[in-house]
Amino acid sequence: MAAPGPARRLSESIVLDAAFGVVRDHGFTALSIRSVAAVLGVTPNALYTYVPDRAGLLRGMVERVMGAVDLGTLGIATLSPAERLVEFAVAMRRTLLGHPGGAALIMSGPIDGPQSLRLNEALLGTLLETGLLIDDAARGAYALQVFVLGTVMLEAADGGDGDPAREERLVVERRAALELVDASGVPLTAQTADIVARYNTTTQFRWGVRRLVDGMLVAG
Repeated sequence: MAAPGPARRLSESIVLDAAFGVVRDHGFTALSIRSVAAVLGVTPNALYTYVPDRAGLLRGMVERVMGAVDLGTLGIATLSPAERLVEFAVAMRRTLLGHPGGAALIMSGPIDGPQSLRLNEALLGTLLETGLLIDDAARGAYALQVFVLGTVMLEAADGGDGDPAREERLVVERRAALELVDASGVPLTAQTADIVARYNTTTQFRWGVRRLVDGMLVAG
């Protein structure tokens, strides 16, 4: 990382850009006020006007990621509310996987900033369109977000980053690894190896989120 140099004009957006750059180039554990300041060529004290501490930096990064989720999918008039919820979940997954350190970010603290609340509000509106009562809609909005966040954590741990080509390469690798497992101990897993190899894929995600949405509507 570069050593601090002459003072430069900063903004919260510039600070967050640098923070995502640190995560992309050096990993989430390298993220700190000092490492971001080094990238920007300023002293750590210069950042405190824009972020109070590392926790504040993380909150700003989470907000940027959540603000990047495409809520337009919830307004596609040609789709049913249930179909819109599925497309929203797919878009949210894609956004989180596409951001450097996105999976680690969502585990770094509460997801309760203005952008996160805006997302939750949009989800509530669509769930109410399905006929759910508002309390059930609120629980459903939470369940849907937890499904996406949990899936993203598992996919990121498996090396997924939202790239379809990489996703297919990982499927091939998992399928090859399953071939080496003694099928006598896990006969059902062996029988469904093609499906198991595709657990962390868009296809599986769509299957799961659709069943979750359908279940909420039936229970509601």
